[in-house]
Amino acid sequence: MLEGILTPALRDIDYLAPCAPYPMTPSGITIHENPIYRYSIPTDEQPVLIIKDYIPDYNGNFINPGHYQLALSDDKEFLYLIESKNLLAVIPVFKLEENKNELKKYREKTKDLTKSERKELERKERKSKREQKRQDIIEKKYAVTGATLPQKEYIHMEAELNYVKEGGYYLIRYEKGVIRAWGAIKI
Repeated sequence: MLEGILTPALRDIDYLAPCAPYPMTPSGITIHENPIYRYSIPTDEQPVLIIKDYIPDYNGNFINPGHYQLALSDDKEFLYLIESKNLLAVIPVFKLEENKNELKKYREKTKDLTKSERKELERKERKSKREQKRQDIIEKKYAVTGATLPQKEYIHMEAELNYVKEGGYYLIRYEKGVIRAWGAIKI
């Protein structure tokens, strides 16, 4: 039925739905193939690493002095060195440490609890859920008005780079919240 309505001349017109004169991604890499998306690195909440010297690699390339973001991978096996949402280096983690107090709290939640401890834990969980609902309502109201949200709770973040002369490598220390990780760049 539709073919009877559309005339053959109308079907042959090219300028109704023209093709782009050039490819949308000239390099052949789409935006989601960028390492920042591929490795799912949260870029806005990472510690800043200050590099003061040029760091060479075996291919003759350098990491220039400057300010970089240092991110820990989701599996906690690598540190990512990021500059302007571009991944510059992937550094293996050789030591990982978590805050013992936070681990103790987690273990207390999972072990066999008495009735009073279980009730106290349930009360805390209900309170945190209510607080989360309040926060969601506040975020929606701010989104409607276009105002900026108040600052979230501060999380301690720190990144440090030191040169170790005995081994001839740079030691990187990453700290965010309860997690600490150490990596090394051999030169």
